[in-house]
Amino acid sequence: MSLLLAEELVLLCMDDDTGHCGVPPQDAARGVALALVFELTLRGFLAVEREKLAPQRTTSTGDPLLDLAAQHATALTPTAAVDKLAAEDLLQATLVRLVSRGVLKDAEVWAPGVHLPNDPHPEAAVRDRLRKVLAQAQDPTDHDAALVALLHHLDITTRVLPDEPADVVRTRAENVAARSRPMRDYQQQGSSKKSRWMSRDLMELLGDIVHALN
Repeated sequence: MSLLLAEELVLLCMDDDTGHCGVPPQDAARGVALALVFELTLRGFLAVEREKLAPQRTTSTGDPLLDLAAQHATALTPTAAVDKLAAEDLLQATLVRLVSRGVLKDAEVWAPGVHLPNDPHPEAAVRDRLRKVLAQAQDPTDHDAALVALLHHLDITTRVLPDEPADVVRTRAENVAARSRPMRDYQQQGSSKKSRWMSRDLMELLGDIVHALN
């Protein structure tokens, strides 16, 4: 089963046995919003031009959730796009879609109870990919590097791999996140030297977003 970056992030925020989400809803909502922006840029549908996200293709992404995110994010600065996508409750849309695909029993993942079905557990495959990258030092794909960057700045990377040495996972995650393609792309794009998005390290920006939530 192919999952969006946002869907993988949501599942990794959950307890591996129950599916109870251990990340506050507002944090998860902004994480999903950022993941959708990352995915759209990784796939080449959006790019930063003159400080704002601009479409790079006239065709559909082929995914209704990404199409909706692109529609709402276009012509906004990246930080404004994250605000808008979070406010549009695309987190709930992501949860509902996971339910419709049989990945979750229900979307009430902050309520008591077991929200994961007995089988299958697609997030197990995601954890295995991350284990290879973070514990075994395998080179990540662009997708996985972006996922690591999101997890690192939500400060839940070691929670995702609780059986691995925390110091090893944390250090490796920091290194992978710093080299993620979205960061490099955003640093290289844009015509204005005064662009807030371009002139600041993306990792610092992500840290500001997460800090504002705490």
